[in-house]
Parts: sequence; C-alpha cells; structure tokens
Amino acid sequence: MGDTETTDITVRVLGPPKFDRHGNHEVPVKDRDGRPADLRVWNKHWGQPEWRIGSTYELEGVKQNPLKAKKARYETATNSRIARLGRPTAPDVSLLHVSDTHLGRPLTDKERMGDGNQLGRYLDVVNLAVTHRVDAVLHTGDIFDDNVDEATAATVEEHVKLLADAGIPLYYVRGNHGCDAGDRLLREQTREGQMAHLSSEPELLGGGALALYGLDASASTEGLPQAAPTGDAPRDAYRLVAWHEAVEPLARNGVPIQRLVDASEVEFDGLALGDLHKDKRAYIDDVRRECGRRLRVFYAGATTQIARNADGYEPAVWLLQVSDGRLERRRLPLRPTSQG
Repeated sequence: MGDTETTDITVRVLGPPKFDRHGNHEVPVKDRDGRPADLRVWNKHWGQPEWRIGSTYELEGVKQNPLKAKKARYETATNSRIARLGRPTAPDVSLLHVSDTHLGRPLTDKERMGDGNQLGRYLDVVNLAVTHRVDAVLHTGDIFDDNVDEATAATVEEHVKLLADAGIPLYYVRGNHGCDAGDRLLREQTREGQMAHLSSEPELLGGGALALYGLDASASTEGLPQAAPTGDAPRDAYRLVAWHEAVEPLARNGVPIQRLVDASEVEFDGLALGDLHKDKRAYIDDVRRECGRRLRVFYAGATTQIARNADGYEPAVWLLQVSDGRLERRRLPLRPTSQG
C-alpha cells in the first residue's frame, strides 16, 4: 500500500486517548475483526467526536501502516472523517481546567515576540467553555497577577457574565499572586453567584457525580489541617481537590503530597493543581508509592509562555469528564497569538 492510499475502518475504543503537547493523540482500539490496534489521530481532527471508552466509531480515509513500520497501525490523513455510531453517552459532569492566567502581568521581551497575550488567551478559555458546553470552569489560581488595570478587570467581568448566562459557573481557588482590582472583582462576582470560591466543604456537581474541594495557596503555610477537605460527599462521587501549589514528587521543593493526605479527612481521588507553569501529570502508581493511596495528580500549566526554560511550551486548557466514577482528561490547545 502506498503512502497516499487510505481505507475505511470501524473500531471500538478500548481506553482513553494519550495526548502529546501538540494535541496529537493515540487511541487504543479494537478493529472489526477483534484485533487490538493503535489509532494515531493528528491534531487537525481534535474537534471531531470525543472518544468514549466502549463506543464504536466509523473512520473514512485513514492510513493503514504495515506492522513492521513501528508506527500506530492506523492514522488519520488529510481528509479523514470520524463519526461515532449510535447515540453518544454524555459524561455525568464536565469541567474546563485552567490555571495561571496571570492577567495584568508585565510581559517580557520574549513574550512580546510570542504568545504573551494574557487577555486573548483568557477569552479563548471562555469560548472553549461555551463551545464544549462544560458544566463549569475550574481555575486553580493566579487569575490575576500583582497588578491589573480597570479596563482588563471590566473585560473579565463581562466575560464571566457571559459564562453565567450560558449556565457555566467559574469555580476558583486563590493563588499566590493578586491585586486590589482583581480581588475586588473576585469578591463581587462571588457575592453575585457568578463565581464560587472553593473550600474544604464540597461543591457537588452532576447530581453528586463529582465532589469538588479547594485549597488556596496560603493553606500550605497557614495550616493544612484547617483547610484540607472535610465535608461529606456521596459515596460514589469522584473526589477532586483543586489547589494552587507545587507538590512533591511532581515538583522539586514542593509540599510533600503525604502532608495533604494526612491532613485530609476525605479520601480524595485526584488533585488538580496550579502554580507550576507547565502542564504535568503523575500516573497513579507514581504517587501511590509516596502516600499509599491511588491518586491522580495533574497541573494545567499557564496559559502563556511564562515558565522558565519554556521553549517549545504550547499552552492549553484541559477538558475533565467524569463518568461512572472515572475521570478522563483531554488537552485542548489554545490558539497561538502574536505580539510581534
């Protein structure tokens, strides 16, 4: 078969997709003959039907690589089309996880030549939330930097209202940066019910499918036992803790994850983190060695290229979907912007 030849296939998804930082991903599937295979999906097709474990998909115009090629057995081509067969099953609850927008942060020379448009990236987040019809936006801290002008704060307020009008609340925890104008907006929006400040008591979403807890950045210095999750949640809920903190073993010189585990009265299932300006995750076994509990731990990363040694970093937000007590996580790239 030549490189340009394509074929049509029907596959059943066996597991969640694994994304790289460019939005390309591989999906474990079983073909019509029952043979396990890998399906490589290039990022130009990321907006097509979401992959649901156990669902069947029909793909038109995919490339079939020979087994000896050491590539995925199938991969999408320029004109590939993907369709889910049957009625899609909606998740119990979905969140858009974003962090470290740092609105008002002075740009470095490097950012001015690249992707330092903080407000533009924030507006992209709002658009993605509405487009994907998520149940809520989860912001894990540093919404604002140490300064923000009134015009930017007013734009943020306007778009938080757009989210609220679409029935999408914004849940947040406080980071280690902030300013008077930003804090004032957070207080006002929280008081009006368009934002919700997460705490040790759970916010229940999806009819109790997700219990969402939160810790501010100050919890690590002011006392984890007072801030750690304590409230009751339905037995079958997925328990997710949002925190603006670097934790070991994922980040050097972070707070040991065992401290939070010991302080919490709740056996939580996952940690959604901020502060680290790169996206990063730990697989279940990586963290279990440290604390003896089966956890998932992940960072959203910053929405602009502000991390040290950030060459090649491509900011994104993350779609979190909870179904039947399981969480699936999918990368949604943010649009490139240019200041130069």
